[in-house]
Amino acid sequence: MGSAHAHSSGAVGASEQPGRTLRWASSHISEAPLREGPQYRSRSPSPLARPVGNRLGADVDSYPVPHTQQTVLGEPAVIEAIARKFIAIEGDRVLYNLRSSSSYSWRDPEEWVRCSTIAFLLITKGYPANRLETEVLVPRRVPGDFADIVVFRDDRGKQPYLVVENKAARVTDAQRAQGIEQAIGNANSLRSDLALYDDGTVSVLFDTSGAYGAREREENQRGNRERLPEQYTSDGLRWRFIAGDLENDIRPAPPGKLEAKVKRTHSLIWAGGKRDPLNAFDEWSKLLFAKVHDERTTSNGENRRFQVASGETAISVASRIHMLFRDASETDPSIFPEGLRVNLPDTKIRDIVQILQDISIVDTDSDTIGQAFERFFGSVFRGELGQYFTMRQLARFSVAAIGIEHDHYVIDPTAGSGGFLLETLLQGWHSIDHNFAGQSEMARKRYDFAAHHVYGIEIHEILARILKINLLLHHDGHTNIEADRSALDVDFQNIRLRNGWRGGFHRVVGNPPFGDVVKSGDRDLLGSNELEVFTLADGRSALASEQAILERGVDMLKDEGKLAFVLPDGLFNNQGDQSNCPQTRRYLVMNGHIEAVISLPDHAFRKSGAQNKTSILIYRKYSPQERIRFAGAFDAAIAAGSDTDEAVGVGLDELGHSTFMAEPMHIGYTSTGAATPQNELYRPDSDGFIAEEQEGSVLGEFRSFLAAPRTYSSRRQPDTLSIPTADAWRAHSSHRLDPKYFLFKKEERSALPNGWVRSQLRDVMTRREELAQPELKPNDRVTVLTISQTGDIRAREAGKGKNPPEWLGMYFEDSPSKWYAANVGDVVFSRIDLWKGCIAVVPEGFDRSLVTGEFPIYALSDERIDPRFLSVLLRSRYYRRAFRAITTGHSNRRRTQTDDFEALEIAFPQDIEEQLRLVTPVLQARAAVGASSELLRRATLDFSDVIDQRGDEVVEEDEPFEEE
Repeated sequence: MGSAHAHSSGAVGASEQPGRTLRWASSHISEAPLREGPQYRSRSPSPLARPVGNRLGADVDSYPVPHTQQTVLGEPAVIEAIARKFIAIEGDRVLYNLRSSSSYSWRDPEEWVRCSTIAFLLITKGYPANRLETEVLVPRRVPGDFADIVVFRDDRGKQPYLVVENKAARVTDAQRAQGIEQAIGNANSLRSDLALYDDGTVSVLFDTSGAYGAREREENQRGNRERLPEQYTSDGLRWRFIAGDLENDIRPAPPGKLEAKVKRTHSLIWAGGKRDPLNAFDEWSKLLFAKVHDERTTSNGENRRFQVASGETAISVASRIHMLFRDASETDPSIFPEGLRVNLPDTKIRDIVQILQDISIVDTDSDTIGQAFERFFGSVFRGELGQYFTMRQLARFSVAAIGIEHDHYVIDPTAGSGGFLLETLLQGWHSIDHNFAGQSEMARKRYDFAAHHVYGIEIHEILARILKINLLLHHDGHTNIEADRSALDVDFQNIRLRNGWRGGFHRVVGNPPFGDVVKSGDRDLLGSNELEVFTLADGRSALASEQAILERGVDMLKDEGKLAFVLPDGLFNNQGDQSNCPQTRRYLVMNGHIEAVISLPDHAFRKSGAQNKTSILIYRKYSPQERIRFAGAFDAAIAAGSDTDEAVGVGLDELGHSTFMAEPMHIGYTSTGAATPQNELYRPDSDGFIAEEQEGSVLGEFRSFLAAPRTYSSRRQPDTLSIPTADAWRAHSSHRLDPKYFLFKKEERSALPNGWVRSQLRDVMTRREELAQPELKPNDRVTVLTISQTGDIRAREAGKGKNPPEWLGMYFEDSPSKWYAANVGDVVFSRIDLWKGCIAVVPEGFDRSLVTGEFPIYALSDERIDPRFLSVLLRSRYYRRAFRAITTGHSNRRRTQTDDFEALEIAFPQDIEEQLRLVTPVLQARAAVGASSELLRRATLDFSDVIDQRGDEVVEEDEPFEEE
């Protein structure tokens, strides 16, 4: 580069006029007519290549404002290049990230011009950054001479296409002439097709391809820099998709093709896990947002902007998509905040556009969109994103169970990725299609339902954007999402929420997050609200998140409105007041009718990494009349001396409601999330939606119950029952309401085989709590037992995990646990893992072995029962179900209370010989398995010894983690 001068940008100067070219003669520049012809004709850049408003590619003949640092940094192309990190200003240095990274003085006025030219070449003309290089050594000229900018044709940088010489603005004619000579000379030496001189005041483009003599300076002029071809071609880009063209426009795609394309685009962004999953989904959402905007706003006859033209460079595609996304965000600011950009490499943007360019999302019907994106969202929202996603089968059942009408206002207070709201939209639309078929206003009713009746709240900013995009792709409903705000707040931006969230909704749906704690003064979760206003927080400084959101959901309901929530089982069966779960159950029955509780299998959320046992609550808020009747009976009972829970039972008696309970084993997907036709929740139609006929499904049984709750009879497979709510309330001292408990109790009362008797476990066993103090004999070895899920007792291995290096008495001296001794023939079980099958009779070889208080010990006290029979009986399918039924809690560490264990009834033949006859095959099979295992171990060691002659040496293997 030569001397440093200022650079200007804009209008026509004295030395250059529109429609004229610069004539080179000795040491001055004069004007001459431009050459005409298709190869030389000025072509304004396609509107596709620049945004509306600040058009980066507008024709420029000269520059009205002298170039300063400020004016250069205010140029739209420079702003865009900086935003995309091609250019960076750091202190008094300018950095270019092109073919290679380079840094120069930002105080040099000539550098301001080069900065402007680089941005022009990248953003306006679409030349790839990896093909631009600064300060390229020029051969066969003055030693050490460098070209300011070179644009190459190839990625390897071997074929120069354009050489640029920059000068500072306001140069003299002689300096300009010298600069032009430098540009042409460098271009000739580098064998470049074109040479560009640009000083910020005047720019001149020359053909240096060899078609003209070396001294030619007139015929080979091509005008100013705007005459530079876009992306190497003067013929213009060839576009495939034209809006409104019957032959050449985008088209709706079938579900399979649509799903494959959206999955492929997301996988490109995710890049094998290099990007954070949630951020990857956010970037994917931005591109889908831009595409929908293009589909909705491109006029007939215009080229679609969301496409890759033939031969178009990645940077050109990316520039247009950036502009398209910006236009979309300005048109609909409800999703992405101002200033947010697509943060993906140009090549990635081009690849994604190429995949999606031929399909129409807007013209694809909502059912097809639903089928495609249901599977896509289900596959993406797993692992660490699983907390934000509820499988569609659960959302579909929940929404169907409470029923959606066209005039209902519906809200999900913890909307996540939007599964419940999408299902609300689809079922609401189906209801409209069914009830208003043939009416001219049906389309209007569908629009009104989506635009004015479906609401959601999501505290996670990025997730809220994904939620809105999800709704937008499903043909809207996204405008009523309250983003970046907790449902527990009281200060909302949405008008309906702000003016009437309390009692404002006919239906409340969702899967509230659980496991979190809302503490008093937590502004993130409470906003301008206070914990003390929650009934369930009475006397507490913290409240479980699911309890707080459940109370808020009830508050949001209109009188007789319905709620469907997926909730942890602990809320239905935890017994301790410290958990606040009994108080939550009391709150529910005092404010509304528990219409149904549907117990879900353990694998319902295993795909997402959760180990929580859950159930679906179907709840109806009391009418004013019901509220008055309940309160009257309750108050009268209190006045008569009843305690609160007794008075609640009296109030429930007054209303006379019944509660439906069910425990489906199959819910439409496996523990890995794979779809399966086995679905007891509902019967799907051919497209996977709710079929008209629901005979034999939980949904069908629930509808039968609602039609006649007093006369409904229970059934098996799926297991269902109806119980008066007051009876359910009184059935257990903790007022547990979990279906697995009540369904088992129903089975427990079934008829016995002939010759069998029934007794509670507490009548045939005695709790033993023989405290052991091994620390008193510090050098004595002890055996600490553990129980596997197969019912096998084995010694706990020393030195593993938190276990001491040896099981010697001395290591028990500072133990925080109390230790108890078990005798041969005792029954021992794990409080935590009884539901997994961890119960056994202590065998020979483990007499006086030790356990902690987490392993209750019982001695058989009834001589009518043989211990061998008991060991088999307690591991039968019936008692495995019984133990699951009495277990409380919802996490992987559920617990069994000893009172519930002792209250279980055990049935057995009175004849001990009959007991032994029944269990002998099982005992023999167990012995055979043990012998076979030993034979296999011995044979494997013998074979290994042949190979390595190491005798019986055993290779240590990692064992599954054992919970204390």
